Amino acid sequence: MVELSYCPECGARLRRHVLAGEPRKHWFCAVCDAPRHAHPLIVVTCFVSCGQRLLWIQRNLEPQRGLWAIPGGYLESGETLAQGAARELREEAGVLLPSQRLQLYMTGAITFINQVYVGFRAAVDTPDCLPGAESLDCRFFSRDECPWDRVAYPEVNDSIRQVYDDLERGDFGVWEAGMSETRYTLREVSQRAAKGVSKDVRGSR
Repeated sequence: MVELSYCPECGARLRRHVLAGEPRKHWFCAVCDAPRHAHPLIVVTCFVSCGQRLLWIQRNLEPQRGLWAIPGGYLESGETLAQGAARELREEAGVLLPSQRLQLYMTGAITFINQVYVGFRAAVDTPDCLPGAESLDCRFFSRDECPWDRVAYPEVNDSIRQVYDDLERGDFGVWEAGMSETRYTLREVSQRAAKGVSKDVRGSR
């Protein structure tokens, strides 16, 4: 929970909001007589495949400059989730895809850094890409080619391995991930999971 001290509207000191005798996970400004929230940041990304290879970018920004990650970043005001993912893809890897071509693939919550994660997937016919200002390099890697020892955020490697699994199988579900400081889970939430075709595949970190 992000610690806020002062109201962004009037500058008065905030206090924990108590409603019906129950402390809530947000604050309250007595001067404005209104709640004040520290909403999670929304991260959008896109898993782009060419055959059984995935697109990776080598970060040119801190943190983790020089390490490899899936293209993505923070959603900006006025964007849909898919529009934000398409913009990040264009900015970081020079891949131009209309947002309508992106398919929802994975959602999740990273509770200890107050982030919500939404991942899409898309396929391209050729491995054409061009690093933007935020990237040192960008390439398509197979599972075996991937520089796993130089991944920027190894905490989410299980999610990326699931993408490679789905690529090899040629069958994609929709996944829900959850990450706390001590536990990582990944479960399928698409219709085939409801029919018993798939079930939880990951456990604690």
